[in-house]
Amino acid sequence: TRGIFTRKVETSPLFAVGQRVRARNINPSGHTRLPRYVRGKVGIVRLHHGGHVLPDANAHEQGEAPQHLYTVAFPMRELWGPDASPRDEACADLWESYLEPA
Repeated sequence: TRGIFTRKVETSPLFAVGQRVRARNINPSGHTRLPRYVRGKVGIVRLHHGGHVLPDANAHEQGEAPQHLYTVAFPMRELWGPDASPRDEACADLWESYLEPA
């Protein structure tokens, strides 16, 4: 089913399920859905959700600016260091502009 924020994106996805990606280390002024704790960290794309409204642009009245949306899994040790559980991971839904190849 399509959600109310699902949109068509004219470009092909840049990332594939199973691909290693790095969350960009950006510090924009204003709204972003990129959590600070994943910035600069490497994870694995687990799901591709298709195109969705980019909340960063929409919140600043710059239009919907739809982008591909991915679920990225980050190992807990990548996020919190060597004392974190080696078996656990945290997932974040991240838009394409938040990511770069790792």
